[in-house]
Amino acid sequence: MKCYLFGVFILFTHSAVCQSNFSFGGTVETSGFVSTSDSLPLWFYTNTSANVGRQSNISGLAEGEINYELTENSEFSGRASSYYRDNVAHEFQRKEMYVQFKNSWLAVTAGAQEQPEVAQGLSATNKNYLWSNNVRPLPGLRVSSSAPLKISNIFSIDAAIAHYELNDNRYTRNARLHYKHLALIMQFNENHKFTGKIQHFAQWAGTSPEFGKLKSNFSGFVDVFTARESAEIGVDGEIFNAVGNHLGSYLFDYEFTNSIGTTSVYHEHPFEDGSGTGFSNFPDGVWGVYFQLKETTYISGFVYEFITTKDQSGTAAGGSGFDNYFNNSVYRSGWTYEGGSIGLPFMITAAGTTLDESKTKFISNTLSMHHFGISGTYKVINWKLKSSFVKNFGRLANLFPEALTTTHHYLELAYPSDTFGTFKLLTGFDTSSTSNSIFGAGLHYTYLF
Repeated sequence: MKCYLFGVFILFTHSAVCQSNFSFGGTVETSGFVSTSDSLPLWFYTNTSANVGRQSNISGLAEGEINYELTENSEFSGRASSYYRDNVAHEFQRKEMYVQFKNSWLAVTAGAQEQPEVAQGLSATNKNYLWSNNVRPLPGLRVSSSAPLKISNIFSIDAAIAHYELNDNRYTRNARLHYKHLALIMQFNENHKFTGKIQHFAQWAGTSPEFGKLKSNFSGFVDVFTARESAEIGVDGEIFNAVGNHLGSYLFDYEFTNSIGTTSVYHEHPFEDGSGTGFSNFPDGVWGVYFQLKETTYISGFVYEFITTKDQSGTAAGGSGFDNYFNNSVYRSGWTYEGGSIGLPFMITAAGTTLDESKTKFISNTLSMHHFGISGTYKVINWKLKSSFVKNFGRLANLFPEALTTTHHYLELAYPSDTFGTFKLLTGFDTSSTSNSIFGAGLHYTYLF
């Protein structure tokens, strides 16, 4: 699949440069880091789409992008990027590689595309509890609305459906990932908007070393798409209720604008079975507020988020208790890609792929945390500050004897020159109740052409 997508990209690039209505751009980046520990501070490598490894000293990226305008309202585009990071399992890897057709109402994307950054990069989850840009972009095919489709003066809808391949080294090999979302947007007037969104993921198919080849035919896909009860032959446990490992979230986001700026108040509620869809695990999820000033002065944006996963529908045996977020008895690599959490990055994962009934991928998925982010500009310097205060409690079925308390702080200073690119100074400081503090610093350079 990688070779096919690369070939498509090269052919597309060749045809585009022969035309007059195309544009081309590129990016080169390089970074260097030092730390008082083998590990970098958490915010150096978290939610970076794997641009930096946890123990990296250097990293670099090269990227090219083309856009070919078909009509006034439609275009083809493509992007290919690769990076190098030392001290990771695969030091040279592709990052993004995709081609896309887009018009005024539809976008079709084939390949691996990074999720767009939101809230100025200040959110702990990129405002997506289940897909936070903490891992490399997943390869697949996505069909979505290119912009909200207006159905009345007030109501619009936004939708997407996608198929991805989990092609990493995982417990259940060659697993597939089904994705879809549907959002209803209510624009009451120019100053008030409410968005209600549901997104659904499901790991399915693949080959388990314990249960063998799992359902992968069309009827299996229908069962996955509808999340209906349909037993997987010979497989006991959670998968007996529905084919595949399902998880999703509700997003409720109220946005209002005044003369100073725009404020977004939001809650994202996770679910992994019927108890979560019925809010039995309330108040789990992300509770946040994001404020963006109309005019960038010393401060351009602010985020506060409170995140909790402590309820998990209770601890009663049987029934719908013990949601055990991001873990699964059949897809034992859980909600990870290449060992990293696809979603909320503050849960604790076990290293390696040797997993069994007594060893789960997420050894702590019960936590509570406060997160702050703020950004702004001072003269010619853009700055960003993030601080996270986290308590991890283990799993409901196997709690830690004592909560693990950590803090993670990050300061970024960026100087965007007119001619020579952007220079960034990064500093980070982490503390832990069980290990030594970590201080790190880095230099980052970006050039666009």
